[in-house]
Amino acid sequence: MAGCSGQTIPVTEGGTAAPQPLTIPGAKLNAGTLTFPAGFMTSVETYGAKGDGVTDDTAAIQSALSDGRSNASADYYGVPKALYFPPGTYLVKNTLQWVGCCVTLQGSGPSSSIIRLAPDASGFNNSSVPKPVILTPLGNQSFRQNIWDLGFSIGPGNPGATALNYVSNNIGSIHNVLVKSEDGKGHAGIDLTRQYAGPLMIRNAEVQGFDVGVDLKNAEYSTTIEGITLASQNIAGIRNSNQLVNVRGLTSTNKVPAITNSGGFVVLLDGSLSGGVASVPAIQTNSTMYLRNVASSGYEATLQDSSTATPTLTKGTIAHLVVGGAPSTLTGTASSTTGVNMSIGETPSFTSTSLSDWAVFTPKWYGDTSGLQAVLNSGKHTVYFPFAAYFSYNEADVTVPDTVDRIVGFSSVVNLGAGTNGGGIRFVVTSNSTTPLIIEQFGYGIKIDHRGSRPVVLKDGFINNYASYPGAGRLFLEDIGIDSFNIQKGQQAYIRQLDNEISATKISNLGGSLWILGLKTEQAGTVISTASGGETELLGGMIYPAIAVPSTQAAFVSTDAQTSYIYKEDVYCSGCGYATQVQETRSGVTKKITAPTNSNFRMPLFVGYK
Repeated sequence: MAGCSGQTIPVTEGGTAAPQPLTIPGAKLNAGTLTFPAGFMTSVETYGAKGDGVTDDTAAIQSALSDGRSNASADYYGVPKALYFPPGTYLVKNTLQWVGCCVTLQGSGPSSSIIRLAPDASGFNNSSVPKPVILTPLGNQSFRQNIWDLGFSIGPGNPGATALNYVSNNIGSIHNVLVKSEDGKGHAGIDLTRQYAGPLMIRNAEVQGFDVGVDLKNAEYSTTIEGITLASQNIAGIRNSNQLVNVRGLTSTNKVPAITNSGGFVVLLDGSLSGGVASVPAIQTNSTMYLRNVASSGYEATLQDSSTATPTLTKGTIAHLVVGGAPSTLTGTASSTTGVNMSIGETPSFTSTSLSDWAVFTPKWYGDTSGLQAVLNSGKHTVYFPFAAYFSYNEADVTVPDTVDRIVGFSSVVNLGAGTNGGGIRFVVTSNSTTPLIIEQFGYGIKIDHRGSRPVVLKDGFINNYASYPGAGRLFLEDIGIDSFNIQKGQQAYIRQLDNEISATKISNLGGSLWILGLKTEQAGTVISTASGGETELLGGMIYPAIAVPSTQAAFVSTDAQTSYIYKEDVYCSGCGYATQVQETRSGVTKKITAPTNSNFRMPLFVGYK
């Protein structure tokens, strides 16, 4: 689809602003073997899996996935499952699947723990009838499906194979994963075309071969991708139809288009698209896109835009470009395509160099939290909860000392009680240390008091409450579900893949800096309110009220602040859209962008200024 037969396509050059450096050019996969403490999670070896690359491990792994999951009508929300794949190659010959939500597949690294489909496996030979190696449950309650630190290899002679046919809702991620087809054939590396994929996150992933690297289809819900490498696809690197896809850090080496977008909404930041041929564009779209800092080489053009009656080609590096609509403004410059263009903070990480530096929390009984503070005070840098369901009837408030750099739940949940403050565990951060504190992998039951200037990182789970106070340090959220929260004046927040379904104002920026890549909301209530000189940049939001929205509520509100928004609103019932999409007040004067409340709405870019 390089051009239109018999038609001359106008050619333009990329944006004139100097592009920012590609800080995340693609996946940076872990090359070694990750180490974990004994007993942190049940191993598939317990069920008889050998991982020797020769033995057929299909039945053993399926037994591990099915254990305790025989009731297909149960939701399993409070009884998650997590399985560890020690180093090895696990040969399989059929689809691996499970019942219910909340399953984590944890490997020891993408080059260390590998699930390999045997060559010429039965049922994987028909490219028109794809068959997956991994099949997660579908629907809109397939919560917290995680695939971490694993490699997937498709043996030769399997042209109908899909490595991962993946659905996760609200929270869930594919992280530090290598997916490859050994002979280059296969349907898709990562297939997100079933209902209802997302919101979910793909981060630090590489796909080699297949017809399509990442395949997306449905309007609901959304996918956020950060750090992805695509190579040697036969049709497209990313093929999107209708979904909202937010991508930062894409490296594609392909002769075919790196991205095709039909009817969807794509945000792409920092793309390096190489290996193309002169008859093919790097990106093809007939719908909404926002591009920033995207370069191509070898291709006919960086972008072929057929969203209007007159298709156009854009060559060279694209600094900033809005496709499928014009930027909107109320008090700014209508022609601006840059948005706030904030400096982006990278999510910190921490890995203990030795298992002797780990401290385990082991309750004396179900519901015991009395020893948690002592574990935190042990001087160890990593505190972990072995995978389990924990319980706290009364809220357990514990203070995190400077010595703790990471608290990891390994996909555990903390069931709430009816006692003081509704139970759960509240981690109180009073420190002014400059070393980030990382709290990750808790399905739910965790609360945070952010009182000191120490940076806090929250990853991979639902946070029941985040409370910040004046002077709170930087905040990083990654693949998180959360209720309403505030960004304090002067505080910096960097968010990737956030789900919020509270029927109230969801995020209040009280004068800080708020950067978001991928946001999905449900229910009524203002999505983001920004005031007092704050700045907010939303890159890819899916607004899905699902109920009637009061006419007095605006989706986005700013008062003497600097904002830019890229988002879409999906509406399926009468009055279920925001009558006021954007409300901006500057020096006491309020202006609004309005929209019908009974139909979908797209904002390719709104730019507001102080």
